[in-house]
Amino acid sequence: MSHLIVGAGKLGHRFYDYLQSLGQTAITLSRSPKSWSKQHICYDLLNNEQPFPKLPKISTVFIILAPGERSEAAYRQTYIEAVTNLLTYLHQQQTDFHCVFVSSTSVYGGNQETIIDEQIEPQPDSFSGRILLEAEQSVKKLHANTSVVRPSGLYSSQRQRLIESLLDPVQYDNPKWLNLIHEHDVCQWLWQATINQWPLAIASDSFPFKRKQLQDFKRSMSSGISQFPEQQQADKRYLSQYLSYIKLRYPSIFRWIASRM
Repeated sequence: MSHLIVGAGKLGHRFYDYLQSLGQTAITLSRSPKSWSKQHICYDLLNNEQPFPKLPKISTVFIILAPGERSEAAYRQTYIEAVTNLLTYLHQQQTDFHCVFVSSTSVYGGNQETIIDEQIEPQPDSFSGRILLEAEQSVKKLHANTSVVRPSGLYSSQRQRLIESLLDPVQYDNPKWLNLIHEHDVCQWLWQATINQWPLAIASDSFPFKRKQLQDFKRSMSSGISQFPEQQQADKRYLSQYLSYIKLRYPSIFRWIASRM
């Protein structure tokens, strides 16, 4: 059987390559053509006049969507309307599949707990967090056999705006603690969520840091006297109960920075 990846952006592309490396067959679906996919379907989930394509037997549906803009309307269209349409159309063909919905740790925006794991009840404090939490609930109501994966901030060499922000000297004294995860390691979480059918998983490297630490580390790397920083007590740290299942390629962004120098 095949896997269906809905959403073919940066993470969708990387996850497709990850499945290929495992010898898995994957079909991708998005609004625009993707030359890198061997089996791609161009389809707009918000265009109700377009007939949904006939699919082969699917074992897992990975919903890895991202809104085109950061607005409440775009988030609702992407995560509520489009996903509802997708599952409605799929159920007209088949129902015996596992679903993995990619959400975000933004659902914990208002939480004050120092350590956040899968047992903590989310308290979103932004429209994005509120809509994503609503979307999680909607997906599970529509398709009970669903795993929700909440990645913390994603980074990779393809996310240059984020990297530039992290290394911006003007932001050196920014007091905000950051919790990140490399895109490759998120792929591992998505796959393990499929194999183990976890109802909920937080995908984070569990190594919070401040921009100051990262910039100091990069500067020390350039001078040849670097030492990896130890984990410090942070205002908020995401610690998944499934972290031991994941063999992180990058246990922290510091390791990634070092690998590139």
